[in-house]
Amino acid sequence: MRSFLVTTCAVLAIVCLSSTFEQSQQPVKPSESVWFALQEEFGGRRLYVDPIGTVAAGKIFPAPSGCGEEEAPGFKKFQTTYLRPLQSYSVTFGGAPSGVVVLQPPDPTFGGTLVKYDGPVRIHGPVMALATNARLSESEAPLRRAPSPEERKLALQFANDSFAKRDLPVTLLQKTKVDNLTHTLLPPAKLPALIGSFSVQVESETGLTHAIFFVAIVRNGKLIPELEWVYISGSVASKQRMSLIDHADLLGDGQDE
Repeated sequence: MRSFLVTTCAVLAIVCLSSTFEQSQQPVKPSESVWFALQEEFGGRRLYVDPIGTVAAGKIFPAPSGCGEEEAPGFKKFQTTYLRPLQSYSVTFGGAPSGVVVLQPPDPTFGGTLVKYDGPVRIHGPVMALATNARLSESEAPLRRAPSPEERKLALQFANDSFAKRDLPVTLLQKTKVDNLTHTLLPPAKLPALIGSFSVQVESETGLTHAIFFVAIVRNGKLIPELEWVYISGSVASKQRMSLIDHADLLGDGQDE
């Protein structure tokens, strides 16, 4: 499993994308695919896609954010190629095809790209998926599911142990919150993994939040970390979070990103 970070430019939790769409469409190269995060609007029930990037020649190229750079090279081309209303994309969740999304016309009350989703997965809160024009493998069922009570307990202990190594007091660890936890299988691995986001908020200092994100293999009742990211907040203005969108074989080499 390879990992890479996705940075989103946002203002007041609204993804900043231009609402102007050209009607002409640039031809998409057969060897190029585009990938989006499919997620729920903050505080609402509508769904939208947030561009992650394109993949070509075995490399991932970040999508132009559109935040304050509408005139940047490649931004308008990306819009006219991939963000035209009524374009449709396949949805993948946990490595399996999970319906389609259709891009909707711009909404002046929303800065992103709203979509209509037709599929079996309930996208809400921290549960997100991927949308793409790439050809998806025909998996029988998603590899991703909610964790069992035992897995949840194991992951919480792992998070608290990691926080304790950074000298967080036991009184704070009693307040560790599970932001998101997923059981899945990350090809080419043969053992299942838990992917978790946990946080601790200090009540006496509103806004002071510590966070951890990890990908860990489940082996003999223990978690063996493959990726561990911990952020200890130093001030109320200092916040960082990392969370799972989903996983898929973006590069077509049998290994999930």
